[in-house]
This record gives sequence, structure tokens and C-alpha cells, in this order.
Amino acid sequence: MKPVFQALVALIVIAALGALALSFTMDSMIESNIESTTSEMLDTSVEVNNVSVSILDGTGTIDGITIHNPEGFSDKPAVKLQKISLKVDPYSFLSDTVIVKRVEIQEPQVFYEQKVSGSNLDALSSNLSGGSSSSVNVVVDYLLVQDGSVTLSTEIGGEKSVQATFGRIELEGIGCQGSNTMDQAMRQVLEPILRKAAREAVKQGLLEKAKEEVEDLLDG
Repeated sequence: MKPVFQALVALIVIAALGALALSFTMDSMIESNIESTTSEMLDTSVEVNNVSVSILDGTGTIDGITIHNPEGFSDKPAVKLQKISLKVDPYSFLSDTVIVKRVEIQEPQVFYEQKVSGSNLDALSSNLSGGSSSSVNVVVDYLLVQDGSVTLSTEIGGEKSVQATFGRIELEGIGCQGSNTMDQAMRQVLEPILRKAAREAVKQGLLEKAKEEVEDLLDG
């Protein structure tokens, strides 16, 4: 019995090490996919701090996504998504489409910069229409974004800055109809955040002030 017992123990250890190695590989693959796909879509650099997803129950976290400003704006971040939790169908890892049951983004930070030529969020939103070459398919059943903040700044008419918050965002069935590639899923996640932040800019009146300053410059 001893050789059989030793063989079983060895198999268990090998399986555990294999699962651990697969987990590390999967985490790095997810991280790499997010960085490369989002960078290509937005035409700017994107950094992911850390990804951790369990292949056993599909729970996971993404600790920090930083989207930098496009060319022509400051070297500060445009968007920071610091706290992201995931619930993935672990069996979908074996298929050609990853099923994400739930995504929660807590306290996203958006930094809105307004210049005479336009805003950084307008530039990012415009770049979103370009798409990417990603072949990874993703479906997100439910997305929750809450407790977001936006910092609005402009150099038009003198440097000024104001902060605001934006409300809860809920979306269902991302990628369930039509294209469900990684870039389509990322687009449907980022667009509502950028739109909400832009609406808060309008509410705060900063954009109207910037518009008046631009008109004065053109009339002068």
C-alpha cells in the first residue's frame, strides 16, 4: 500500500502545483490582456497593478487600473479604477467566451481636463470608437459602479479646479448581444463612466465657463 499511497500524495502535490501555476499564468494573462486591449483602444498607456482570480470559485480582484491622459494633456492620470471585484464562471475558462457574472467598481476617480482644443475625456471617448485587435470574448452579466468622483480642471481664463461626485451606474448583459470581444466589453464598461463624469462637469458649470472664455478669445 505504501507505494500506492506515495503515488497518490505525489499526484495531489503535482495537481496543486499545476493549479497554482495555472492561476499565476491566468492572472498575468488577464492583466496583460487588459493593458494591451485598453491601451490600443484608447491610444494611451494603461497600467494594471495586480490581478488575482481563483480558478476554483471564480472570485477575483483587480487592484488598480490607471488610464493615462492622451497626447496633448498633462502627465497626470485621466482615470483611476482602484477597487474592482469580480465573480467569474470558472467553467467558462475552458470555453472560448469568459462569463463574468458580476463586476463591482468602487470609488473610480476621473480627472477631467479642459483646454481650448477640447477635453481629455472627449479625446478618450473618440478613441473608443476605433476598437482593437483583441480576439478574447467576454460576457458581463452585471456591472456596478458606485461612489465615483471627478476632478474638473481648466487653464482657460486662468487655472481653476473643482471636484464633484457622480452617482451609481448599473448595467446588465454586456456582450450578450452582438459582438462580445474584449474591446467591446471594455468599451461598454468605460463609456458610462466617462459620460457620467462629463455630465457632472456640465452640472458644475465649469464647461460653460470654459466655453465663454473660448468665445471671448475667438471674438478678440
